[in-house]
Amino acid sequence: MQKSYFDTLTFNSIKGVAVIILFVLHFFASSDLWLLAFRIPSFQIFEKYFCYSANMCVAIFAFITGYGFWFSAFKTLSHSFHKAVKVLCVYWEIYLIFFGIAVATGMYTDFSIEKIGLSLIGLDSDNIVGDIIAFHWYLAFYLAVLFLLPVLHYFLNRRKNILLDIFYLLFLPLFVFSFLGNLTSSFFGLKRFFVDLVLWFPCVGVGYITARYAIFEKFDDVFYSVFKNKEQWFRFIISIFFVMLTMCGMYRHPGVVFSLKLSWILPVVLNMSVFYVLFFTYALTVFLKIVHSTRIQTLLSVLGKHSLCMWLFNGIFFNVFKPYTQPILLYPENALLILVWGLFICFMLTKLLLSFNNLVIKRNR
Repeated sequence: MQKSYFDTLTFNSIKGVAVIILFVLHFFASSDLWLLAFRIPSFQIFEKYFCYSANMCVAIFAFITGYGFWFSAFKTLSHSFHKAVKVLCVYWEIYLIFFGIAVATGMYTDFSIEKIGLSLIGLDSDNIVGDIIAFHWYLAFYLAVLFLLPVLHYFLNRRKNILLDIFYLLFLPLFVFSFLGNLTSSFFGLKRFFVDLVLWFPCVGVGYITARYAIFEKFDDVFYSVFKNKEQWFRFIISIFFVMLTMCGMYRHPGVVFSLKLSWILPVVLNMSVFYVLFFTYALTVFLKIVHSTRIQTLLSVLGKHSLCMWLFNGIFFNVFKPYTQPILLYPENALLILVWGLFICFMLTKLLLSFNNLVIKRNR
């Protein structure tokens, strides 16, 4: 039976690193999310170099979703449905908390049923950043992935052919979702939804292919056959090169646009993260194995295990509460300390929510 290249600790540690990069993306690479009075000039340096490269966090989450699916004991639509319900319950709980506070304090007055209903599934009719859950778009993307993977796996698992897998998981989605995006171009929420699938679903496919064909194990075999006893150190050096290559690549060449002369399809954008994320995740795994620090991995693993809530709570600095929360976040007045402070706040909010849920469960028993 095929075994995962990652153990549970490493898998969650990778998610933890992705969470940190996610916070870097939102804090330092998105100046338009800040109120003008709270913008810090030094952030412009971070934005210049991290605006594209910090999007690696999305690619990593997409990649490990596809990778983890291959090793899942259940690859059925019913299992995906149960996972979707669990994610939605967490999302809705935090949404209702934020919504209740926003309405009670008069910060939220748009009671459009359409807008509220769409935001409950990660869509929005007129805005990229949500008023209640700021970065809600990933929910809709993740739910779509949960239900697409079992269907694609059903057909792909009949025959082991890497070229067929690449076609169905990487290239076909580009054209199908671009076509659907063109059909729904008059509705912002659906158009954005299909654009997100165009950009990030191929990363899910790369994760699936990497797991199915043991790509990382093959990397190890190549290093060992070439470098023998010095294999570990050369892997470390080459992994540093991989990280530099991927970060520079995302900065210089974030995507390739194929302009097709077809009126019924949008220009097809190939997100180069499809290639970058494979090497970045491998390099990250090499670093974690070589450093082999239980404390560091445990810390990253804890962040990774709570990545869902950390993602939802970090939006508190950019939704309707931002006139009050952004000054709190910027209190340290130092970029690194702001990052640590933001992670700490969101982690404590996560623990508070989990403690409340556990208390409710105990009382209802």
